[in-house]
Amino acid sequence: MSKWTRRRFLETVGRVGGAAAVYESMVALGMVRVPDSVYADPLQIPDGVGSGQTIVILGAGVAGLTAAYELKKRNSGFNIVILEAQHRAGGRSYTVRNGDKIYETHGKETWEQTCHFEGDVKNQYLNAGPGRLPYHHTVALGYCKELKVEIEPYVMTTRANLYQNKDGFHGKPMPHRRVLNDTRGWISELLTKAIDKGSLDDELSPKQKEQMLHLLNTFGPLKDKKYVGSQRSGYVTQPGVLTPGDIEPPIPRIEILGSEFWLDRMYQSEDYEWQPTLFQPVGGMDKLAHGFLPHVEQFIQYKREVTSVRNSEKDKVVIRHRAAGNPSAPEETIIADWCISTIPVWILHGIDNNFTPPFRKALEAPKRGLTCKVGWQANRRFWELDNEIYGGISYINNNITQMWYPSNGYLFEEKGVLTGAYNYTEDAAYLGNQPLKERLKIAMAGGRLLHGAQFDAVPIDLGLSIAWHHVPYQLGGWADWDKVPGVHYETLLEPDGRVIVAGDQVSYLPGWQEGAMLSARHVLQRISRGSRLKTSAAAATKRRAPDTRATTEGIGPTRKR
Repeated sequence: MSKWTRRRFLETVGRVGGAAAVYESMVALGMVRVPDSVYADPLQIPDGVGSGQTIVILGAGVAGLTAAYELKKRNSGFNIVILEAQHRAGGRSYTVRNGDKIYETHGKETWEQTCHFEGDVKNQYLNAGPGRLPYHHTVALGYCKELKVEIEPYVMTTRANLYQNKDGFHGKPMPHRRVLNDTRGWISELLTKAIDKGSLDDELSPKQKEQMLHLLNTFGPLKDKKYVGSQRSGYVTQPGVLTPGDIEPPIPRIEILGSEFWLDRMYQSEDYEWQPTLFQPVGGMDKLAHGFLPHVEQFIQYKREVTSVRNSEKDKVVIRHRAAGNPSAPEETIIADWCISTIPVWILHGIDNNFTPPFRKALEAPKRGLTCKVGWQANRRFWELDNEIYGGISYINNNITQMWYPSNGYLFEEKGVLTGAYNYTEDAAYLGNQPLKERLKIAMAGGRLLHGAQFDAVPIDLGLSIAWHHVPYQLGGWADWDKVPGVHYETLLEPDGRVIVAGDQVSYLPGWQEGAMLSARHVLQRISRGSRLKTSAAAATKRRAPDTRATTEGIGPTRKR
């Protein structure tokens, strides 16, 4: 009887069960370490794992493009088919330039807008979807490098950005440098008084009290233990040759507190996802999604609407599709070995299917995130010329929530594109339900609260808006997992028969391209290991649903209007 070696055993397994069976056997023998993280990195897809098999990807957004790219790059052997309902790839990663259109559905009506921005499209565009890449989103930045997508800094915040609140500072827009630094000063003064009065004696040793006082003196900064203002808050008159300059007087403490500025996301740039440095692709965010197209566009069938996804009894999945937007069009059928669905789960749930009850329940668990954006093209870059604002975001207690300033075209561009609104939840529901012209009037009024007559440089007829919860085949900006039991999230991480869900909607980064890419890689790892590998029940009880609000809006309470 011949001697069995591990190598001979694995060769035999490979001949019978293919590469996926070899991989599982190697895991069982302890020859391959399975990462503790859900997202295995580096991605491991054995050559030829899908030889002779068909995999259908529903959606050519960021997750679908990532999955197709990796399957091709790694010689997986799969016959790849991508069904995309829209006329373009990229999904919500949509950059709007001159001539581009935005479509929304409102009942039986379709609303259409055409972009008429003027000038060089390299800088004159609106990122209607995602607009930034954090430095720690290493997968997204890695693809930028791999696909040769040039990037540039995205300015999240400058201290020249403005804050406006009709109930604070007498309605006058205030530079961030004054609001944030004067707040530090008053907090430092009050804590210093508390320490001197012995209020923290039970918390701090004598040495620690001394150290804390030194910290507060610098943090404020304080002068003789009082906050009397600081050059951190800026100058009334700038320093020059003949004058040292006059610093701004501190905003009275009562006005700081009365404004409740912290309820308007003023500390968003302190949250992890928005901490500098951030980046953006040169020429628009869709450059990243489009970087995949030379490698995978041959697999994409555009304007194909999926009507049915059903598992069969023979480890197959049957997918029916037709011409998008035409219910009477003849249907075509694909019988595949695997289906990766990046369709928003609230839409997938309504498509004809035979999913298991737990899977169907999980699909309907997250709500669709409501979000709107407004884009303006200004004839004059008044924010730079008059306010010395170069990039960043101004926040406002108003329906528009915030205004983004371009992070490109400084000094030499005459025109510039502003993101004149980016809102969520109730604000987005209200704005999205308004007629297109009324949306622009609302956003114009918000812009004037920040910039007054400067906003005359913004022609209203060049304005654009998008309500993602009305965009066909999206019907939402992201998956809202708030208050959803973790078991539903866990369910969607696993295949249901031969169907598995992908996208930022099944990641702890909803609303971010990094989440979409990580999800695609997770799904490919699952498929390459075979459908029998499941997460343990113990792990399922520990995993919570994503904190959507923290990753899309920021941490902390927000104002109700």
